[in-house]
Parts: sequence; C-alpha cells; structure tokens
Amino acid sequence: MGQCLSVTKPIVEAVLTELAKPPPGAASAAAAAPVSVGAGQRGAVYPSLPAGAERHRVRNVYDGDTLTLTDERRVRFLGIDTPEISDKQPFAQEAKAYTKERCDKKDIWISYEPGGEKQDHYGRLLCFVWVPAEDGNGYLCVNEGIIAAGYAEAYHPGKGKHLRNWDKLIALQTQARNAKLGMWADFEDFTVVKTANGSAYHKRSCKHLASVKHLTELKASEAAAKGLHPCRTCLG
Repeated sequence: MGQCLSVTKPIVEAVLTELAKPPPGAASAAAAAPVSVGAGQRGAVYPSLPAGAERHRVRNVYDGDTLTLTDERRVRFLGIDTPEISDKQPFAQEAKAYTKERCDKKDIWISYEPGGEKQDHYGRLLCFVWVPAEDGNGYLCVNEGIIAAGYAEAYHPGKGKHLRNWDKLIALQTQARNAKLGMWADFEDFTVVKTANGSAYHKRSCKHLASVKHLTELKASEAAAKGLHPCRTCLG
C-alpha cells in the first residue's frame, strides 16, 4: 500500500500543477466578500474568472451542491455530488456548511461548461460557482474546493463528454482521500464491481446487477480514480 501511494502522489501533484491554470478566456471581476481557503484547496484557486462569468446574489443554500439565487433560479454544482440531507447521510451537514459559509447571502459568479448543457431536467442551472479567495488573489472554484475538503465526490451523470476539469476533480478527490479529509476520514478500501459500460460501481449484491453476467472487480479507490461514482442504491 505504501508503494502505491508513493507512486500515486507525484502523479496527482503533476495533474494539479498542470490544471491549476487560468480557465479558458479568463477575465477579471470586481471583488466581493472574501472567503477562507484551506492549504489543501489552493489547487482550486484561479488567478481570474472564466470569460462570461455571471455575477449573482445567493438567497439560500439548500445543501452542499445546490443553492438558490435571489432571482429564484436554482443552481446545481457541476461535476460533484455531496451527501443528501434528506436521507441524513454522513457529512451532509458538513458539506452544506462548507457551501453556506462561502456562498449564502453573498455575491458569487457562475460559469457554464463550454459546449455543455446549461440546465438539467429539473430546470436547475448547471454551473461552476466562484467566490473570491481570502487573500484577494484569485477566485476559488467552489466545486473543486469542496472536493478538496473531502465533502463531495466527483460526479458526472451519463455517458456524455467529460467536463473540462474532470481530471482535476478526480485528482483533488484522490488527494482528499489519501489525506483522509472529511468523508474520507475513516475510509477503508473494499472490493466493488462495475459493468462493462456503466458509470457507477456497486456492491456485488446490488439489485441492479441481478441479471448482469459479466462484471469487473476492482477496489473502490480504483473505481473512484477512474471517475466512476458509487451506486446510489447499494452504496448511497
């Protein structure tokens, strides 16, 4: 295990170094109330905002990955999934607190995935959310920051094109897991299975796999590193 981590660490650091660059078409913006950024989240801070980022005021934060703007539109954070408050999942309140501290009743900026869908089937805006870094030098991508803090997992539904920063989200998740931050504090690796073309990993006993014959076994950490997300039925 120690050898595995020693190899993984420089790979993760290399990905973070390469991807911690200004977003495409970066542009500056007026400052708003700064928020704190932990040392482990510096990789989620950019020197400027993406071109076309829209400034809005937040009325309410529902949970770690959903908030409501003062114009009553709802925002669903792209590329992440946080524990569900309604299901009383572990770390749901901590994830909400992370986002609330940075966004609630404050000005934020939102940006969309270039060439991606701007709304989901619920009518929620699918966005990256940005807030000023504490030292005034750059902007924190909250989507990336909450993964780096260990309160969210990288998540992209379906089989479509991956997000521009997908590799970075996975690298930040690996970094948080190796550091045992947040929801990863008590993580112990275990064996899971995946289907040939599925985007999730499962327990072997998952009811969705009852009629599936060809499955691949792998460790949960390996599945997460491949960008797979835990099945919401058997691992939710």
